[in-house]
Amino acid sequence: MLIRFALVVFISLLAFPGVLQAQLSCPVEHQISAEFENGAAWKMCWDSRKRENIVLSDVHFQPAGAPLYSVFNTLRLSQLHVSYDDSNVTYNDVTEFGLGGGYVVELNQKDCPAGQLIEIDGLNRLCTLLSDEDDSYKTPTETRQSQSISVFSVSQVGSYAYLVTWKFFADGSVEPSVGAAGALQRSTDAAHSHHGRTLEDVPDKSWLSHTHNYYWQIDFDLGENPKDDVVSELEFVTDKDGRRAFTKTPILVEAAKAINPRNMTSWLISDGHDESGVTPGYLIEPQNYGHKMVNKVTDPFTEFDFFVTRQNDCERFVSENAKYYPECGEDIVQFVNDEHLSGEDIVIWHRISFHHVPRNEDRHVMHSHWDGFVMQARNLHAQTPGHSGEESDQVLAAIAGAPVQNDASAETNNSATGCNISSSHQRSRDIAFCLMLLVSIIYTRRRCSNEYMA
Repeated sequence: MLIRFALVVFISLLAFPGVLQAQLSCPVEHQISAEFENGAAWKMCWDSRKRENIVLSDVHFQPAGAPLYSVFNTLRLSQLHVSYDDSNVTYNDVTEFGLGGGYVVELNQKDCPAGQLIEIDGLNRLCTLLSDEDDSYKTPTETRQSQSISVFSVSQVGSYAYLVTWKFFADGSVEPSVGAAGALQRSTDAAHSHHGRTLEDVPDKSWLSHTHNYYWQIDFDLGENPKDDVVSELEFVTDKDGRRAFTKTPILVEAAKAINPRNMTSWLISDGHDESGVTPGYLIEPQNYGHKMVNKVTDPFTEFDFFVTRQNDCERFVSENAKYYPECGEDIVQFVNDEHLSGEDIVIWHRISFHHVPRNEDRHVMHSHWDGFVMQARNLHAQTPGHSGEESDQVLAAIAGAPVQNDASAETNNSATGCNISSSHQRSRDIAFCLMLLVSIIYTRRRCSNEYMA
């Protein structure tokens, strides 16, 4: 498989020479490097902590033919919060039990097919796995698959097995995710509880529904200066006529934000101020947003989905933080205290929720259900990674036939072909465009007709 992928993974400094320019801050045995077919590469350090288990640090990406680029200082799952629908039990698995230490499951080669097993405390407990993904892009004449390296480990907490995974793509994007497997944890003797479901052949109890709240902590260090990153909130506000106006609001002080699906909320982390629109950065677009558990009384942090704070070593866990750092706040809501972010090392925290309603198929062993999000790379490349840059005849014809419309003429455009004759100043230019479009359509139709007759 490694030969087919034309990828090489080294857990050492012997990894590809282009990345040797960056000296990582960890011992050789704690380094992970990967190089992809398109010439891009990732390089990082790993560690296993008693609470979070996997913590990745000093994470760098190298676009094809470009210098190594710093992306993250640290990556970790900060809290795994579980709230049952009967409100009787709430778990904070990371701080109550921990995902590391004795909770980490030993892996074998079947768990890590054609991958690299890495020892934690003398046992194979970490896997780096190379894989092909869905199409990276597809044109009428070419298809290229995306490639990625996954770093994952499995933690058994109670009846649940959590597959904590970090996937790094060849285009620079990153996908953190958690797969929940194992067995159902809690039930009630009430046969027809409003807080759960009775499963087949178990008529005398109900298995309780519950919400998994996954909270990731992402410490971005984009580029050479770790203190010039800027976080902006992006929204598309729909007016009475159905048009969507784009707004971009820099977050200048620590903030707690809730997703607004109506406005298509997303967040952009830029390497400095993105006034030109081409500054390197990462977009977090919560496309998997669907479930949300809010309990302001007992768990006030559940009201929000996205947080921006200054980096502070004692602000480590989203909840029950004071158990380990009494000098700091109890939860992330207390971390957000209006401190200015300009010129500071910025940390973002993101929550994804999943409401698990038991079903017959969950008895006796559950299928894995996966939740996560994507940090999409933006402007790390000059063009589509791995593409030659040459458009096919079909693509050129499609570009030529695309309708053009500006804001000033939007209300007066009644042309079904996309030609906009809206003002005397533009008529000459628009007529010329329409003639070019007509010629393109005639040429395309004749070509298709000839190919069909042949």
